[in-house]
Amino acid sequence: MPKLSAVTSDDVVTSTDAAAGVDDSGRRDRRRYLTASGVALWGAQFGQIAIPLAAVTTLHAGTTGTSVLKTTLTLPFVVLGLPVGAWLDRVRRRPVMIRADLVRALALATVPAAHWAGRLTMPHLWAVVLVVGVATVFFDLGTQSYVKDLVPPARLAAVNGRLATVTQTALVCGPPLAGWAAGLLSAPTVLAATAAGYAWSALWLSRIRGAEHAGGAERAVSAAPPPRRRLRHEIAEGARFVWGQPVLRAVLLAGCLVNVGVAATTTLLPVLTLTTLHWTEAELGLFLGTGGLGGLAGALTAVPLTRRLHAGRAVLLIGAAVAPLALTFPFLGAPVPGWLAAAGWALVMYKVGFDSVVMMTFRQQVTPPHLMGRVNGTMRVLFTAAVALGGATAGLGAAVGTRWILTTAALALAAVWIPIAFSPVRAAASLDAAA
Repeated sequence: MPKLSAVTSDDVVTSTDAAAGVDDSGRRDRRRYLTASGVALWGAQFGQIAIPLAAVTTLHAGTTGTSVLKTTLTLPFVVLGLPVGAWLDRVRRRPVMIRADLVRALALATVPAAHWAGRLTMPHLWAVVLVVGVATVFFDLGTQSYVKDLVPPARLAAVNGRLATVTQTALVCGPPLAGWAAGLLSAPTVLAATAAGYAWSALWLSRIRGAEHAGGAERAVSAAPPPRRRLRHEIAEGARFVWGQPVLRAVLLAGCLVNVGVAATTTLLPVLTLTTLHWTEAELGLFLGTGGLGGLAGALTAVPLTRRLHAGRAVLLIGAAVAPLALTFPFLGAPVPGWLAAAGWALVMYKVGFDSVVMMTFRQQVTPPHLMGRVNGTMRVLFTAAVALGGATAGLGAAVGTRWILTTAALALAAVWIPIAFSPVRAAASLDAAA
């Protein structure tokens, strides 16, 4: 079974020699991959804002219509994450990603076309969101699995760092830019540009020249392909591997704690600050904005910090630092001042950005190529379920009390270091250690 290991001087020499020997074609392929992924990430952020805006501004939809749009976008990951992940372990991922981009482009292009023809309806928008959501499942799980074929082990952390930086930048800048562009041009026009972006992403992916093995490298080198099993058996194999692998189990538990805590906190903070503390929307936006900057800083500094501090130690220290500051959220305004809680929120989101690099690299290190799709699918489904659980927990705020539920969310965030402390992750010396 693959495991994390410390880096010796021989490892450093070997990885340095390998990096020096990477040809121009491999570097060009990585740039194309990063460009395609970046365009798709920005497109997803624009779409998540522009589609509800189109519903509200052109179809005068209310809360029910927009909430159905939101649910329709996230539901495919819960329903399809496991089978799609297993299926992706049987096929080449890059062609799937290209087709998913093209499907998203075509689906979104129908919205401005229907709007300009005067035929746009809410059922049309719901159908488009469903198609885009399904295609996004294939693309996101494909790109998380494909990167291990494309990138040498010594470069995984650097590539994950760049992807995470693009992701955090899109999360911070995408929504306001999408809202500004929709106000200037109209939401359907923004969706037309988003559709063109997905097509551009597909073009960049199609220009990658590196070889990819169907079903993972381990299967590709065998003398004869193994007999095809039922999909449910392969799904179960992936789930067992996630839970049985100590590093993956720690990554899963820590990630679920973060998702539960962040989802519940972001749901209840507007209620507490606007209703109880009588903040203005601008003050709330400034508070949440510190989190966006924290997430971006986490993605940017993850690789240098793990190299300086020792990877496992850095993960553990940041998780432990989150604990006391997360506990300030339930006491915001009484007696915790806003600036201190904002600093705590920035640190929590710093960990989110940091983990998007470090934990993803750990996952890729310990997962065999022929299991990447199933591991990513299992993780994505459970992480999405954790977000849903956090949102559902926040829904109890009216009955139990907002501050009590915020205390529960803060305890989840404060406990995030515990799975790491009792796993091999704490002993990992470097993100560059080959699995």
